[in-house]
Amino acid sequence: MKTFRLFSMAALALAMAACSNEDNELENVTPAQQQGAMKFTATLAAPGSGATTRTTYTEVTEGDDAGKINVAWKAGDEIFLYDESNNAECTATVGTPAADGSATISGTFSQYVEAGHNITATYPVSAVNDDFNAKFASQAGTIAYIQDNLDYRIGPSTISVDGDQGDQATLATALQMESQIAIWKLTLQDNAATPAALSATKVTIKNGPTVIAATTDISATSAVYLALNLKIGNISGADITIEATVGSDIYIYSASGVSLAKGNYYQSTVKMKALAYPVTLSAVTADYIGSVVCSDGNVYRAKTAVPDGKTAVGILGKVTETGHGLILALKNATVQNWNTINGWTSVDTYAGTTLKLLTDAARSSLPKYTTLGTTNVSNWAVAQKSDYEAIFTNLGSTVNNNGMTYDDNVNAYITTGVGGTAISGDFWSATEYNSGSAWDFLSNRWSASSKTGNYNVRPVLGF
Repeated sequence: MKTFRLFSMAALALAMAACSNEDNELENVTPAQQQGAMKFTATLAAPGSGATTRTTYTEVTEGDDAGKINVAWKAGDEIFLYDESNNAECTATVGTPAADGSATISGTFSQYVEAGHNITATYPVSAVNDDFNAKFASQAGTIAYIQDNLDYRIGPSTISVDGDQGDQATLATALQMESQIAIWKLTLQDNAATPAALSATKVTIKNGPTVIAATTDISATSAVYLALNLKIGNISGADITIEATVGSDIYIYSASGVSLAKGNYYQSTVKMKALAYPVTLSAVTADYIGSVVCSDGNVYRAKTAVPDGKTAVGILGKVTETGHGLILALKNATVQNWNTINGWTSVDTYAGTTLKLLTDAARSSLPKYTTLGTTNVSNWAVAQKSDYEAIFTNLGSTVNNNGMTYDDNVNAYITTGVGGTAISGDFWSATEYNSGSAWDFLSNRWSASSKTGNYNVRPVLGF
């Protein structure tokens, strides 16, 4: 990837003037005693040169400002204001912009706000809802989609109250609404000596194993715009992977030390390599995680029907180094208690981790194989807690302070085209908690359970 060319998107400055409450005047009542809704109006300053003030996006391609995205308010835009002290809320609507670009915003706080109260402004109002984040994983790959759905801004300020009746609200400090996204324009090419454009129908950006932006299925194009949600913080020194679907092929680009900051617009020409299929287990890299492993010892494309005459046996879930990793079984083994697992006599070492292996009897409910073709592999095993976490994270799940979630992202790999059984319920890991209990995965979190409990076993295969 070429060095990023960075184009600043200036933060949005809003000068909020005195607020009137002319329709809600209360006679003979001091401000401290006022109750009920409070009208709010304010002036929205015109955007300065190069400012990004939403919501009409214009990409500048010529002249001194080439490489910038200019953004302007339009009538009907809505900003959510929240008073943190008394939970007062206001949805302020942007009026028709004047010739100089300024406009008014107006709305009604759900109750009176008082001087000194802190407020938070959020744009758009839909960003207050939890489902807003999902939009970053199903983008259309265009500037227009980002303009209409993903321009995300937050800004703090402090309330001041004025007027004879304490019925005019203003802001004690200017409102600076900071963009919470970065926009990344990707121009896709192959990595041939003379690069050719790649027309992709889906593009995904990952930070490590975590998807941070993705399109849905889109019309084939070599230029894709993606917005990244950076509310929780900028990305610094990250391992970024870009994956593109081009026809029936998958193209990959990986880079280390990538930094992306909110409020910025990036443009990169990305030279990508095609993932070759089938490939032997001995040649797989982390780029192949999620692929289907068949009994012939080869790896095939993920989430598609395996070729005629091939038998799917698992999903490549973890790669520690080229040609070595873990395969997640397509089905559960027999339900059993951990003491039975602990009684298995054979052990094997995988990447420094001791795995407790399934016996022939316990393996009876799985397909009858312990090797894949001529590839030298270990027996099926119950993995350590950390291995299951790594596999599920690699396949699109999340790990947080409360545990780990396996979800439809993971089960899509197991069931799509290969006939596996979706993971559900709870299952053992090989990791002890103490002498009487071990870690099992229950209700989307890890739990220390009695070793006498009968739970599922979802085996792995080390290679």
